[in-house]
Amino acid sequence: MDRGQSLIIPPLFNGTNYAYWKVRMRSFLQSLDKKVWQVVEIGWTKPKEAPSDWDDAKIKAVKFNSRALNALFSTVTNEEFKKISFTETAKEAWTILQTTYEGTQAVKDSKLQRLTTIFEEIKMEEDESFNEFYAKLEDIVNSAFNLGETIPKPKIVRKVLRSLPKRFHAKITVIKESKGH
Repeated sequence: MDRGQSLIIPPLFNGTNYAYWKVRMRSFLQSLDKKVWQVVEIGWTKPKEAPSDWDDAKIKAVKFNSRALNALFSTVTNEEFKKISFTETAKEAWTILQTTYEGTQAVKDSKLQRLTTIFEEIKMEEDESFNEFYAKLEDIVNSAFNLGETIPKPKIVRKVLRSLPKRFHAKITVIKESKGH
């Protein structure tokens, strides 16, 4: 079975296609345990007292962090591992990869603004097939989602209907009439 298709082996990240890996990895970590994902998303702080003084809750928390950190370490190539090998928490490792490949919040906001402009301006060309157009639109929607912005389905449908060339006008009219618009 291909490593990328396994249900028990997390997806490998080699420094390319971070958005794809991030979604798959988040899903993998959630499948291990919701608390494994929580230590990545929210974080975990190592208790100040000696490990011998930890109660059961602190022991469980360190185990969730260890599982998440181990999963992250085992899903990256040697080159990517160098970037996160010194971390003690899964959140720290995740944040380093996220910042490296998505940028800071300011960079993400800038990317989202650019995607919003592209989304607003995209139109289907006369010589373009519907599938080609929709693939471009879907790429924009997925890129926005990977940056934390969900474009609602009704907005996507309205965009498609507004963006089709004249040869689709009869079909658009039928669709709008069937929906009572």
